[in-house]
Amino acid sequence: MNCLKEAEYKLRDYDAKKKSLASTADQIAMLEAESTCVRSATTDGTPVQGGGNCREDAILNNIAARTELQAAHDSAEAWLRIVNGALSVLTDEERLVLDRFYINRQRGHVERLMEEMHVEKSQVYCRKDTALRKFALALYGVTET
Repeated sequence: MNCLKEAEYKLRDYDAKKKSLASTADQIAMLEAESTCVRSATTDGTPVQGGGNCREDAILNNIAARTELQAAHDSAEAWLRIVNGALSVLTDEERLVLDRFYINRQRGHVERLMEEMHVEKSQVYCRKDTALRKFALALYGVTET
C-alpha cells in the first residue's frame, strides 16, 4: 500500500464525506417521517398465503433503507473521526497547505500560498510534501510499506 497516495485520496474525499453526513441524516429523517404515517389495514381483501401486501413491503423497504443509510452514516462518521484525528497533529500552516492542495483546491492555489506564506514555489511544494508525510504518518503509522 502506498500510504502517501492513500492519504492524498482521503484528503480529496474529505469534503464529500463531510457533506454526506448531512445528506444521509436528512434521508434517514425523511424515511422515519414516512414510517410514522400509519394506514389502517384493509379488511375487504382475501388473505394471501405466504406473501405480504404492498403496505408491508413498503414498511420493510423503509426499514431496510434506513438501516443501510444509518450504516453509511456511521461509517462516514468513523472515517471523519480518523481523518480529523490525523489532521489534528498538524500545525495550522500544514493544515492550510493540505487544505489548499487537496480538500478545497482552486485554480491558483500555489500562487496564493506563495503570497500568504512569503515563500517561493519550490518551498510551497516542499511544505506540502512534509505536511502530507506527517499526515500519512499520523494516519497509518508509516509513510511507505
